[in-house]
Amino acid sequence: MDSLTVTLSEGEVLLDGLLKGGAALAHDCGGTLACATCCVIVREGLHTLSPASEDEIDMLDRACVTEPGARLACQATGTGEVVVEIPWTDAPSHEKALPIAVTEQAAKFLGLQLAKHPGAAAVRLAVEPAGCSGFRYRVDPVNVVCEDDTVFESSGVRIAVDPASLPRVQGTTVHLVHEGLARRLRFDNPNARQSCGCGESFGT
Repeated sequence: MDSLTVTLSEGEVLLDGLLKGGAALAHDCGGTLACATCCVIVREGLHTLSPASEDEIDMLDRACVTEPGARLACQATGTGEVVVEIPWTDAPSHEKALPIAVTEQAAKFLGLQLAKHPGAAAVRLAVEPAGCSGFRYRVDPVNVVCEDDTVFESSGVRIAVDPASLPRVQGTTVHLVHEGLARRLRFDNPNARQSCGCGESFGT
């Protein structure tokens, strides 16, 4: 990893300073703390940066980043000179997306849905603006996986996610819940800051 030196103006976000300096640093979620692609290792000047919040520490933990000095550049502000290393510059940012998991029961349910569509290549998990909390989930069989999709496999189910939805659903676990005679999917989504009472929509 090559070291980069950036001089931050008073209260400047580290990510902004690095991007202005020409650093090739991914930031898939746009600074909303929904991914860990802007992770950097601060080698000098760590004490000049704002302390990491519990949410930032939790995101680093879920991304399995344990190296001392690790920070999410979108969350750190400071003043003065900081020396950092960018650990993931040699890999496409989507390869660092937190995996999407499907429980065994949910996989069986989705398998039955796919069986009704013989040409289906995967299940597409997407979000769209709707509902009382901002977004809702869509789960549909798809015949074609697009080139820019990120594809996960869990419990024998292939899941395709488009680039716009990925920051809002990465790290999600899909469960199957029973409500009387009905069955529906439930999404344990670490990116959701709030959700409506019906569980069909969420906000980030």
